[in-house]
Amino acid sequence: MVNIRVVINFNADRDIVLPVNYNHILQGFIYRNITDKAYASFLHDRGYQVDSKCFKLFTFGRLEGRFKIFPGKILMAPPLRLVVSSALEDFINDFCETLLKRDDQRLLDQRVNIESINVLNKRITEDKLKIKMMSPLVMYSTVDVNSKKLTYYYTPWDEEMPGLLRGNLLNKYKAITGRRAEEKDFSIKTIGPRNMKYRKTLDYEGTIIKGCMGIYKISGDPELLQVAYDCGLGSKSSMGFGCFDILEGGDKSA
Repeated sequence: MVNIRVVINFNADRDIVLPVNYNHILQGFIYRNITDKAYASFLHDRGYQVDSKCFKLFTFGRLEGRFKIFPGKILMAPPLRLVVSSALEDFINDFCETLLKRDDQRLLDQRVNIESINVLNKRITEDKLKIKMMSPLVMYSTVDVNSKKLTYYYTPWDEEMPGLLRGNLLNKYKAITGRRAEEKDFSIKTIGPRNMKYRKTLDYEGTIIKGCMGIYKISGDPELLQVAYDCGLGSKSSMGFGCFDILEGGDKSA
């Protein structure tokens, strides 16, 4: 597997104004910066299929920088930082080359400059990590309630969460490698008592999505931990969920 994470440093002549729920804007920015339009369409429309599920195999964090929140919008003061991560070599190579070549970069029609791109190549060799979510951790199931299908979003305190996350990682692993790895284990533990202040509710173009920020301990097969780091932990990774930073464990960046 190729293990690449890029840190994009933006600047601009003025503050950037975005809606409070801006995940779709960052996702659109990423897709626009893939030169191979057939490949971009493949990722956007379908992705890599495992049984009945499809995976895009990339994730990204929230914009980092100084900001102020107003009703319905967020004002961000440059410089800004964005982390994009994937296990797909074609994706990362195309994305970075396009960023370096294209002069006219915009976020919601606001001009931004790419000051630098830092490439991290981190190989995880340990079976225990302490992580901090850079974008909310999301896991959900569709349940029948009174003959209606409803979406239930789990929290890290729910007992079903470790098994659901493991299943998601096993599917991503197969999408990347073409191999099943049912023997690989994974678990997650919260740090501290249950605290719903970490719960975040976002509106993704009309769809309500619930996830959790916070710091957690995850353990398991290093290959699954690598998949989580590269492609996102949990569901809806390519929408900007499940990206995390490693606080302890892993290995040194190459």
